[in-house]
Amino acid sequence: MKPKTSFELFRWMYYVLLWLIVMGLGVAIIELAVGPALQWLLNDIPYRLPTWERAGRMTLFIVFMGFFAGTVTWFCEKKASGR
Repeated sequence: MKPKTSFELFRWMYYVLLWLIVMGLGVAIIELAVGPALQWLLNDIPYRLPTWERAGRMTLFIVFMGFFAGTVTWFCEKKASGR
């Protein structure tokens, strides 16, 4: 692998991992903190943790969005910098 290609792969992985971490934290905060607070404030309904099926769907969403957003960010940054 050429050094420039290796650098681009490293930069792409950086953006994908950054988006995966941000999306993972965002979904975890929404599901475990904001969701129960809104249910308690608006409906006075006891909160249940998401089912395993819903957790699996959330995980797939985070992975796909991380790859998609990381790739788009990398491509736009690469195009803007003229590399």
